[in-house]
Amino acid sequence: MKNDENRTLLVIAGEFPLKTIGRIRTVKFVDHLRAYGWKAIVVTLEPSTKEPNYDAKLCGEIAEGVEVVRLPLPDIEGTIARTVKGWLRRLPNDPQSATVISQHTNSLKFPTAAKPAPSVLDWAHDTVRWFFKNFIYIPDNYRPWAKAATMECLRICAERRIDAIYTTLPPFSSACVGHDLRLATGVPWIVDYRDLWFGDVLREWLPEWRKRIELRMETRLLRAADVIVTVSEPKTSFMRQLHPKLKARWETLTNGYDQDTYANRERTRQFGKGSIEFVYTGRLFKNRRGYAFAEALGRLRKTNPALVENVRVRILGGVAPEIRARYDQILADHAIAHLYDFAGDVSYNTAMDAQINCDYLLLIVDTGETSDGVIPGKLFEYVSARRPIFALCDPGATQQIIERARLGKVVPAESVEGCAAMLLEWLTAPVPEHVDADDDFLAQFDRREVTRRFANLLDEVIASRTATQS
Repeated sequence: MKNDENRTLLVIAGEFPLKTIGRIRTVKFVDHLRAYGWKAIVVTLEPSTKEPNYDAKLCGEIAEGVEVVRLPLPDIEGTIARTVKGWLRRLPNDPQSATVISQHTNSLKFPTAAKPAPSVLDWAHDTVRWFFKNFIYIPDNYRPWAKAATMECLRICAERRIDAIYTTLPPFSSACVGHDLRLATGVPWIVDYRDLWFGDVLREWLPEWRKRIELRMETRLLRAADVIVTVSEPKTSFMRQLHPKLKARWETLTNGYDQDTYANRERTRQFGKGSIEFVYTGRLFKNRRGYAFAEALGRLRKTNPALVENVRVRILGGVAPEIRARYDQILADHAIAHLYDFAGDVSYNTAMDAQINCDYLLLIVDTGETSDGVIPGKLFEYVSARRPIFALCDPGATQQIIERARLGKVVPAESVEGCAAMLLEWLTAPVPEHVDADDDFLAQFDRREVTRRFANLLDEVIASRTATQS
């Protein structure tokens, strides 16, 4: 397509990007698509700035001139909780009854008398939030936002020429927007799965009844899709087997890396001096833990304390409380707490500087039934940083990329023995100053190349629709 024949892609993205690097995928698509004659109108979230991992500087990744419409996320459960709290505060003051209320915090029944203690007010708020999370916000808490986004997108479609609709998941409520727009306008809909909806390793906490409801919802919505995209071949295969009767076209478009991401950053730490630094930049939660690395480091300290005393492990990102508690126990048991630094959430710039300056990059990949298809966006950040990767990863797509591209080494995610053996090997050898990666193999993951394939896909979808209408 010639560049003067611009077409318009309506993008529905819950976060653009605001937090966590995985959302950069859509930002870069929107930017690089302009070279192929596609401009975008993006409908996304207006942040409250209180979101976990919120980083205002990530907005600097959005290319100049991109049209972005931001809509707030309605806090419905908060409004209801505040109303309930106000009602409770107006109850007659009766300390004895207040005690009775506090003894019923595991039920949904409110006593009929007593001005509640502050703990009961908190319980009221938590109860409303729990109810909405489990029974109202299906599949996620973006449902109220999705309704507002649908209305805004319908207005845009009525006023502007829209050639295709693109929704990126999660949040999975974005699929509701794409579905409704497809039925209302007839414009082709491409749905992009960065993570699986049903079957994702990070959603195993859902009860079975909820999983069945969401699977039926997902199937119903996808019947309207023209193209379904995932980020790895195993995920595409899983989805095709899960939804064998869908008429949509199936495609795989991996995440990617930018060759110029670190072009203006230079290493400031000298090789071979000071500590040997392992850096992980990202969150640890649910099925993403990395305990095996800490256990292995502890075992090595018992057999060869001098070898590990110079090691430092930096975790730059939020850690779920239950995971941090387990880490504290492991580190205390092995007396290696001084080797670990849990820095908490840091800015994107701080994370990139840490990746450039470390000796080894630590990659911790989610475990679970469908983990073979997980290719974290973090991997491609690490590709750009070009430091050796020590990956805790079960067999699958991520392992294949790392080993094929000569980016580092992989051990099974929960294998303490495997981690100990590889740590022993790496710590007894000099820290490599360069990574001899296979650039020809990695070229397929260059974001411009991935976007070129996406642009061709969009053009083919439009051409097919035009031919059908002729």
